Order: sequence, then C-alpha cells, then structure tokens
Amino acid sequence: MIQPAKSITRFLPTLFVIGTVIYIFTDPHGAAVAFKWAFQTITDGAQQFAEFIRSVSK
Repeated sequence: MIQPAKSITRFLPTLFVIGTVIYIFTDPHGAAVAFKWAFQTITDGAQQFAEFIRSVSK
C-alpha cells in the first residue's frame, strides 16, 4: 500500500506543471510577468552567490 506522503511528493511536480500550464492559458500577461520576475530573481541570486564565492576564495 502506498503511503500518502510518498504519493503526494511523487505527484507534486506534476501538479505544479499542470497548475503552471493552466495559469499560462488563463492569464498569459500575468504569467509572463511572473516568469520574468522569477528569472531575474534567480539570476540575481546566482550573481550574488558568485560574488560571495569570489570574496571567500581570495
């Protein structure tokens, strides 16, 4: 018998993808703004992390 926690964690990425696709089709402009914000946040975080690594390695 499958434990509920394992089944939820197994299907969570699938549910996230389905929700994202529904969001894209229901609000394309909002989805574009959200994806742009997420991309900028990730790249800014990566740049800050790289600067931190450079300062630590000196």
